[in-house]
Amino acid sequence: MKRYFYLLQGVMAGLIGALAGSLILWGAWLLPSLGLLLTKTGLFQGFAVLLVLGALGGLLYAAVIGRRRLRLYAAVLAGAILGVLLWAAGPLLLIPVLLGMPPLAAGPLDNWMPLVAFVFYGLITALLHSRLSGGQPAERTYYAAGLLLAAALLTPVLLRAAVSTAPEALELPPGYRAEVVAKGLTYPTSLAPAPSGEIYIAESGFVYGAKETEARVLRISPDGSVEEVAAGFNGPLNGIALRGEELYLSHRGKISVFDLKKGDREDLVSGLPSLGDHQNNDLLFGPDGALYFGQGTATNAGVVGPDNFLYAWADRHPRFHDFPSRNFSLTGENYEALDLGTSEPADKRSTGAFAPFGVKRSKGEKVPARVPASGVIHRLDLKNKKLSVFADGLRNPYGLALEESSGKMYATNLGYDDRGVRAVKRSPDWIVKLKKGAWYGWPDFAGDLPLTEPIFASERGLNRRPLIADPPPVEPPLATLPPHYSPMKLACAPEQFPAKGLFVAVFGDAQPLTENLKELVPTGVITIDPQTGKYSWFIKNKDKPRAGRSGGGFKRIVDLKFAPGGGSLYVLDFGVVEFTGMAPNAIPKSGVLWKITPGK
Repeated sequence: MKRYFYLLQGVMAGLIGALAGSLILWGAWLLPSLGLLLTKTGLFQGFAVLLVLGALGGLLYAAVIGRRRLRLYAAVLAGAILGVLLWAAGPLLLIPVLLGMPPLAAGPLDNWMPLVAFVFYGLITALLHSRLSGGQPAERTYYAAGLLLAAALLTPVLLRAAVSTAPEALELPPGYRAEVVAKGLTYPTSLAPAPSGEIYIAESGFVYGAKETEARVLRISPDGSVEEVAAGFNGPLNGIALRGEELYLSHRGKISVFDLKKGDREDLVSGLPSLGDHQNNDLLFGPDGALYFGQGTATNAGVVGPDNFLYAWADRHPRFHDFPSRNFSLTGENYEALDLGTSEPADKRSTGAFAPFGVKRSKGEKVPARVPASGVIHRLDLKNKKLSVFADGLRNPYGLALEESSGKMYATNLGYDDRGVRAVKRSPDWIVKLKKGAWYGWPDFAGDLPLTEPIFASERGLNRRPLIADPPPVEPPLATLPPHYSPMKLACAPEQFPAKGLFVAVFGDAQPLTENLKELVPTGVITIDPQTGKYSWFIKNKDKPRAGRSGGGFKRIVDLKFAPGGGSLYVLDFGVVEFTGMAPNAIPKSGVLWKITPGK
């Protein structure tokens, strides 16, 4: 037994190295997604997976090195090689394949933080193994402990990195100026200016993946003070709308109204289909006095697949799926894919449209319409509380706006991603003019083009054949934006504001999760001509497309509203969001509220 004791020592060294790697990946918020290799997304599962990988890596290292007495430089080199090999085998090869992507889908440079974590792991493993099995000096234990301490100190820095704002980093139109109203916000998604000068801000409480915080509403007073108004909502809190002393809120699965004076809350709608990729979104009081709100789809393109495990819901809600807005007849198309909800890596299931993962559909099968439905604009009559579908076929209608003079309503609609079993490449995003009873094409059309068009071909998915046998006529969009601009909220310019048209908050791409693009999409504000659909940039950063944890300017613009009276524009920055091949990583307390004012 003692003859092979060095193998056990390698396992012990690997476990300690894995602890350092876990700390770094936790700080980068990449640890939960590693849980997919075990059963599901989660911090504990990710930690367990890395411990297993660390132990196996330590065992392999001990088997190769044996009892050799390596010099310090040789041990460091061997540890670095071990870390790079595990990094290449995991984030670059194994994880993309399990998520339905080709190997190296994200590219090595997009995985630099996992590389740091695995190199830390390899160095600590090699140093401790040389001390335990090779009888090397005790200093190597101290070096390993120093690396472990460095990983522990790096974790809170990664989790709570400070950011700057720097208005001078913005490219503004001539005569306009920008100022910061408030910063230090955590995942803000919505703002509602009050006639009194106060501004209500919704902090979402949720970002894609397993990262969640408190979903709440803040009030910013004219003097700059910030106070919490209401909390305890279901994240994400995606929309707020102010009417008198009542604040209407769109939070996961519910539409609620909060009395700002009494502090009372009433849930007007419950049971919305919001457990998937997209939820219920922005709110708008229509010209008829009814309350309108967008409802996103559960999936990318109508079929539950491995990508929905990455988005941390297919394992938690295995019976959830998209719900049809009309009485559709299906083509019977089914998609076989890996089942990431089991511990067996070879398990596969076949899934059809508007069905839970693993449930097939047959040709000619009827799926009945339901209310509430997925991918629609809902209309809520506030008098009788009746809920209906106003328009449908919208993948993710995130923002809503009303043109007061004409009564026309507009919505943003986020296009398909290059992911999942029906991956769609080069899908545009859109701005649509809402018409009662109109169908905008999801899940078989991108704008008014069928997904079968060669331009949308992707190597990531299986096929893009139609899911609906006899689709309704497609209503074309008002404006077509380049792929992954991610238009979020929008607003119609009032007469008092010098610039005219639709103002749209552009969030920017989420590559490589959504698609690998040649260039990063800037974040900022664009204007759209409501007559022609043509767009142009109004504000963006001068240099970087998006400011990261350091550097000034916009990080990720998510909402905008004109101040009462129309003299200025408030712009809400969600904050820093990083994407790698493993998981989204949003940085708390990096959100900013800006004010854009034209010169006199």
